[in-house]
Amino acid sequence: MVIIAIANQKGGVGKTTITLNLAHILSRSKKASVLVVDNDPQGNLTRSFFKEQPPKEAHVLNIYDEKSLKPAICNPRLHLLWADISLAPVAERDFSVIFRLKDGIELLEPKPGKSYDYVLIDCLPSFGHLQLAALNAADFVLIPVRPSPYALAGMQALFQTIEKTKKYFNPKLKVLGIVVNQIDGRRIVIEREMESALRETYADLVFQHRIQKRVRVEESPSFHQSILQYDRKSPATIEFKSVAQEMKRRIAEIDQNEFKN
Repeated sequence: MVIIAIANQKGGVGKTTITLNLAHILSRSKKASVLVVDNDPQGNLTRSFFKEQPPKEAHVLNIYDEKSLKPAICNPRLHLLWADISLAPVAERDFSVIFRLKDGIELLEPKPGKSYDYVLIDCLPSFGHLQLAALNAADFVLIPVRPSPYALAGMQALFQTIEKTKKYFNPKLKVLGIVVNQIDGRRIVIEREMESALRETYADLVFQHRIQKRVRVEESPSFHQSILQYDRKSPATIEFKSVAQEMKRRIAEIDQNEFKN
């Protein structure tokens, strides 16, 4: 089981959209089983999957309350733990609550005796108990970033949080990479400069493949669909598939390097 937290402490960078689309693509890749965790009280990811409220037993709050839960079925290989505003008070609880997400995920099985191949956790764009719970549960952090003037400042804060999480709670946590997202098709000067600064600062951590801002990508969640379902021949579908492939390659390379060491 590979657990990936999709995080950035800055909002508006496309975390939820990336989570939605990678989940669908991974679930169709060699019949992998995927669990998606909406760990954001805004519940935008949940609304991207379901028009109606999913079953109560699939609410991620059950993990933090240490109650039994059963993920909602999006398709036979893609399951969801959903969220809404009732998740918000978790941020005010005792600090020990940050360890419950990891414990709860490890107990879930798509089939008896089988673990999920991938778990994707959509994080809220702020520091606190919920973000720490996701980072404590994760093997990797995937960081979507929009090439904007404030991108680098937000990245520095997130990397500080990741380093503290590694030091005090989760030493195995690794940054899988940074995905440059929501690129304006006109390639305005400020975007080029910001992307160049990101690549200069973070080098190989920045994914080679990028995702442009497209109307079809923005439309698809309104119809409770990924871009793969909404327009499988769209250039955006190719971009998300390329990011998914690069993500899997990076995971394999990290695992191989650890095995050698």
